[in-house]
Amino acid sequence: MYKLHQRAFILFGLIGFLLSGCAASTMHKQTRLQETVADYYDTYSKRTDFQNFMAFYDENAQLNDIIYGNSLNNKKDITAFFAWDNGQFEVLEGKPVLTISKQVIDGNTVITEGHFNQFKYNQQVLGPWLFIMVHQFNDKNKIIKQTDWINYTPRNQFLGGKSMNQRLLEK
Repeated sequence: MYKLHQRAFILFGLIGFLLSGCAASTMHKQTRLQETVADYYDTYSKRTDFQNFMAFYDENAQLNDIIYGNSLNNKKDITAFFAWDNGQFEVLEGKPVLTISKQVIDGNTVITEGHFNQFKYNQQVLGPWLFIMVHQFNDKNKIIKQTDWINYTPRNQFLGGKSMNQRLLEK
């Protein structure tokens, strides 16, 4: 009877050890993803290192800009879409390009809500723009799918309709 209890104790101890190892591995993956996402948005908000920014994307990444209706199916097309060297870009009031107000990470999916601060593009003042971005990452923490919901303004130049961004200027 004593040996049976001893074996059960060892067995449960081993199972507990294995489960804690799995939990530690999952926590490590989650921490790495959190760090990757923080680095991605830090790079995006500074908008100075396009090569580093594009390094976050997998070669076969997809990007859907829901409002504009753009659907891109690889890193080459995404690079051309973002093209930070196109036009003259200037952030106004010394603010970062974007500000995050909420972020949820669930498995390999990250949902980020925030706004792009006002900026000048080719001498035209644009923004601020509310956004929600959904990113899906692979096991290498590369973006494999991105869905953008950006409330572009002035709306008459983009889509028409009511601007929900006005409240950002009233703060």
